Amino acid sequence: MKYIDEYRNKEIIFYIAERIRKISKKDISLMEVCGGHTAAIHKFGIPLLLPENIKLLSGPGCPVCVTSRKFIDKAVHIQDIII
Repeated sequence: MKYIDEYRNKEIIFYIAERIRKISKKDISLMEVCGGHTAAIHKFGIPLLLPENIKLLSGPGCPVCVTSRKFIDKAVHIQDIII
């Protein structure tokens, strides 16, 4: 994958995290909308890199992540009846 090494370079990651700590003065809340985003953020330890004034909030989830298979099956069935 192109650029993957740059995303896994600890020196660059720690440099960026330090810059974020130095320039962030206000309290900030960021919402992860998708459960996949939340899983990746925690898998790679991003919350540990952020200063205390930056909060990550888990959102409602994207429609694919939060909709049950049973609900989708019913919707497909209804759609088949209508069309």
